Amino acid sequence: MKEITEVLQRVAARLFNEGLEMFIGYESGSGLAKARPFFAAAQEETAALVFNPFCVHNLAKYLVRFPKAKIAVVVKGCDSGAVERLVRERNLDRTKITVIGVPCGGMLAREKVMAELPQDAEITTVTDRRDAFVLQTSKDERVLDKKAYLLEKCLTCSQNNPVGVDLMLGKEAPPVGEPGKDPFARLKEISALAPPARAAFWDRLMKRCLRCYACREVCPACSCTECCFEQAVPGWQKGATWLSKAITLSDNYHYHLIRAFHAAGRCTGCGECERVCPVRIPLMLLNKKLAGDVEELFGPAPPDAPSALYTYSAGDKDEFS
Repeated sequence: MKEITEVLQRVAARLFNEGLEMFIGYESGSGLAKARPFFAAAQEETAALVFNPFCVHNLAKYLVRFPKAKIAVVVKGCDSGAVERLVRERNLDRTKITVIGVPCGGMLAREKVMAELPQDAEITTVTDRRDAFVLQTSKDERVLDKKAYLLEKCLTCSQNNPVGVDLMLGKEAPPVGEPGKDPFARLKEISALAPPARAAFWDRLMKRCLRCYACREVCPACSCTECCFEQAVPGWQKGATWLSKAITLSDNYHYHLIRAFHAAGRCTGCGECERVCPVRIPLMLLNKKLAGDVEELFGPAPPDAPSALYTYSAGDKDEFS
C-alpha cells in the first residue's frame, strides 16, 4: 500500500497549493496497525498521511464539523455513500469538498492480526495480493488470507470502490466479499426464533448498553444539530445530562430503537456504530432489520431518492394523529 500512500501525500500537498484549508485522512498513530483519523491543516503536515488495511474509520462524519472550510476527505467504497447522503440532506456544501476515493481491498480486523504476531513485532509494510495481505514485520513476513482476517462487514461488501468522488487513487479493486454470502443470514436466524427466545436475545444485548452514545457520535446518519436525547434536559442543565442516563433496559431499548428508526433508509452500512461500541453490541443487526423492512414496505430506492422515512406526503394512505 506504499504506492497509494505516496500518491495520497502528493495529491494532498497539491491541493493545499490550490487553496485547501484542511485534509482529512489517516495517520499511523503509534504504529501502522493503529491507524487513526488525521487532520492536516498545512502542506507540511501531509507527509504524515497514510493508507493501509487498518484505515477502517469512516471519515465522512467529521465533515459536518467544518461546514465553511474548503476541505478534502479520503473515502473508501463503504464511506462514499455517507458523503453523498450528508450532501443530499443539506448538511454539507458539496462545492467546498474534494472527495478523494481509494479502492479498498478490505479492512483487516486488528485484534485477529495482532494475535498472530509476536508481542514485540512491529508491522512495517502491508501489500495487497488480492486474496491475501502480506505483512512485513520487524520479526518476519506473514501472509494473511483475507477470508480469515478481514472485518466481518468486508466479507459481504459489494461496494469496495468509491462512487461520486472527485479523484480516484489507484485502479478499481476486485470484489472482496465472499460470493453468495448472505449479509442477512444472522438476522434471519434471529427472526426465525420463537418470540420468547427472540425477546431474550435482544434483552441480553440491550442490557449491555452503557448509553455512552459512541454509536451516535460516529454515525453519519446522526447529523442533527441537537439530538432528541438531549432535548429532554433543559438548556441550563446541559452539564448534568449524565443524570438522564441511568442504565435501565427500557431506556436502552428506547434509545436504540429511536436511533435505528432515524437511520432507517439512511444507513449506508459502514458499520462504524458497531465497531466503536465498547460492549460489542452487534448494532448492524438493528440497522439491517430496518433496512430490510423499508425495502419490503417501499421497494428498492434509487440512489438519489430521499429516505422513505425522511419525507412527508399529504397523500399518504396512513393516518397521522
